[in-house]
Amino acid sequence: MEYTRRDLALAYLEAYPVPEHHEVDPESLYARMKTYHRQLLRGLKQLFGFDLNDDQLLKFFFRSVAYSYRGNRHPLSGVLEGGLLVKRFEGTDVMDRCVELATLHERTQERLVDLTVEILALAKPDDGTVVTTEQLQAIGVDTAEPTDPDGDWL
Repeated sequence: MEYTRRDLALAYLEAYPVPEHHEVDPESLYARMKTYHRQLLRGLKQLFGFDLNDDQLLKFFFRSVAYSYRGNRHPLSGVLEGGLLVKRFEGTDVMDRCVELATLHERTQERLVDLTVEILALAKPDDGTVVTTEQLQAIGVDTAEPTDPDGDWL
């Protein structure tokens, strides 16, 4: 796989720390994904020769963008089985609004990644560098995204 500047931007956003409101099981998929994103960002920063910490003003603005990215939710975020909701709201506009909001959510997330790419370009212009999986693995980054063993039956 090849990683571009956009992947670096996404890694910055995905690795941005959010406050935990409950204790997190270190073996959970959530905890393993956090570790994966932090390690991927570390490797991409190293191979792209890039660190947002070099420009405090952009770093400050990025935090606001990252907070927006990580906190952006829609009414059905996290709903794994919505059958009862669909049945309850059948014949109303409620589900249509939820679908509309989910679509807007996806578009907002994409635009926040676009904005992050632009922030990174202000800090250091994109020189077209592409990083490969092999390069990341050579510096000790596990590029295999964690999976949920409980989801294997799907």
